[in-house]
Amino acid sequence: MIKKKKKINETELLISLLNKAPLNKDAFLQIAAKIDELSDVDISQVENWCALGLELCEQNGVISLATNKRELCKQEFCVVDIETTGSINSGQIIEIGAIKLINGEQTGAFSTLIYADCVPQVITELTGLSANDLIGAPSLAYALKNFRDFLGDCVFVAHNVRFDYGFISKSLVDLGYPPLLNRALCTVELAKRCIASQRYKLNILKELLGIENIHHRAFSDAISAAEILKYCILKLPWSVQSVEDLIFFSKSAPSMQIEPKIEPLNQINFN
Repeated sequence: MIKKKKKINETELLISLLNKAPLNKDAFLQIAAKIDELSDVDISQVENWCALGLELCEQNGVISLATNKRELCKQEFCVVDIETTGSINSGQIIEIGAIKLINGEQTGAFSTLIYADCVPQVITELTGLSANDLIGAPSLAYALKNFRDFLGDCVFVAHNVRFDYGFISKSLVDLGYPPLLNRALCTVELAKRCIASQRYKLNILKELLGIENIHHRAFSDAISAAEILKYCILKLPWSVQSVEDLIFFSKSAPSMQIEPKIEPLNQINFN
């Protein structure tokens, strides 16, 4: 059986190259021109990239990634959580909560419900939100525009960032807007490198760290993820100095996950 070659993600390729070394602007633009989602964006202007979340610097015809050398204490992180009516392909975002942090101090907060005409019962049971709670709430387009303005070029942080980041970015694209380009950090992956635990679900880590608040509501879950981020940063090795060091560490450092103990069969009481 012949395996299909995975299609190269040009955005990931571009960021990967910038992570290794600054790029000549011509080389940068050649790669950027292949990113279909940015066909309506003037990619020659650094400020347009920053507006979409990717903070770039241009000096003497050379493009570099700002997060490559920025110290952690100087970086603004935006910790995000969303509630939805279903999966990324069939659901809709109904709540966004986020807080911004610099050096562990809160610098901003964002919270909104989003209108949806139907909320499945299973989601109501999980979050407490029903369609009645969303009457009069902003439209998805309005809420996402305001959230993107709030997010700016912060590093996007979430517990299982692939879900929250991917859902918001896809929702933007579906509405005719460019995707998110922010650097992303997952507190699940980071916690695995900094906290010894068998499992890393949000409620498990909240209990381990003594975080007490409402579960399965966007803003309170964003606060919980922010507390996990702050705790993990305190546990980092000295070698993690820059933002990109942190992102790399979260993906590649040895895991501290504890394997569950399995009792030998001869010690199990079957009575």
